[in-house]
Amino acid sequence: MKCYKSIIVFFFLLSFVASSQNSEIGIFGGTSYYLGELNPSIQVANKIRPALGVFYRKNISKRYALRAGINYAKLAATDQFSSTELSQYRQLSFSTNLFELYGVLEFNFIPYEINNYTTSNFTPYVFIGGAAFFVNPSTESNGSVSASTEGAIIAPSIPFGLGIKFNFAGNLGLAIEWGVRKTFTDQIDGLSDTYISGYQLSNTQNNDWYSMVGITLNYKFLTKTDHCPGVIN
Repeated sequence: MKCYKSIIVFFFLLSFVASSQNSEIGIFGGTSYYLGELNPSIQVANKIRPALGVFYRKNISKRYALRAGINYAKLAATDQFSSTELSQYRQLSFSTNLFELYGVLEFNFIPYEINNYTTSNFTPYVFIGGAAFFVNPSTESNGSVSASTEGAIIAPSIPFGLGIKFNFAGNLGLAIEWGVRKTFTDQIDGLSDTYISGYQLSNTQNNDWYSMVGITLNYKFLTKTDHCPGVIN
């Protein structure tokens, strides 16, 4: 419950602090992957799936920005890519649609603003914030073990990551971004903690993670200063 309250407070601060600064809208496109029992290490080839999103950004300054958005992604993984004894015994796989609502604080390492000749044309950046996501996993058996799916869940997560922003053309900006989500649930893959023949299908002490990697394209709304760059205040 405390995690949900923190997310609500974060979105309130997001709208309050960013009331009169430069704003942008954008789209995200890339790939997503999951880390958990069916993909215990970062195996990029383990059923990478597409991810899409839209977002709104408020630039507090040339160093800081607040961003809120909605993402859609597919997550999937299979035991067939793992050589561990447990994976070879289970032979399970899962897939799910994921919907995410998030808000993050961004920090630019170099002063940056789209279409502003007084700042850098690019900057590395990092971000962290809060999110809530929905999944409804479906689990399939490729062997003798059958596992019942735990069902749909809505849960909080902590998104964080890094990227690099560029001036693309005119009022358009481009960014390459990698974001990781720390969750507080072990049910993204739908596996229960049932024991079968001495094997535990899911370790409830180790929560699942998911990540998104991709490119953003965003448009900066013009301000009075942008229209009249030569005006001296």
